[in-house]
Amino acid sequence: MEAANNLIQALGRLIGLNELALDASGQCTLAFDESIVLTFVGDPDGGLNVVSFVGEIDRQHAAGWHMLLTHNFVPHGMGGGRVAVEPDSSRAVLVNRWDAVRTDFGIFQQQLEAFVNAVEALRKDLEALPPAAPTMAGGPVRREELPPPGAYA
Repeated sequence: MEAANNLIQALGRLIGLNELALDASGQCTLAFDESIVLTFVGDPDGGLNVVSFVGEIDRQHAAGWHMLLTHNFVPHGMGGGRVAVEPDSSRAVLVNRWDAVRTDFGIFQQQLEAFVNAVEALRKDLEALPPAAPTMAGGPVRREELPPPGAYA
């Protein structure tokens, strides 16, 4: 986890937060523009992971999920990030992982900047989506729930 912490500390020095470092559990959180929050997590095999909330999306919103999954197809423009869903929720997140032992800080910095820009872009894309089409709760409409014949004539 030392290599992951070295990347985080170098990032801290670059942005003027000299105290930025992974805590005892291997995590730290950094906020940009008061709206984008990045959670960094070091892992025992030398990886550095980052997770950032993108938005809530209805599980039935096919167009929204299609848009998010399309971004996963070629993740270059997202700093290598991939869209994921937090377990047991409808919270979409963007995640990325670097091999901290082999990642040059300059590459890390470029990819992290692209990652933050991708979080912003994905949020805007989600906000621009039309509402999800209504679903039929409880299954198909039963005959007794239909209006009487001629009611709309």
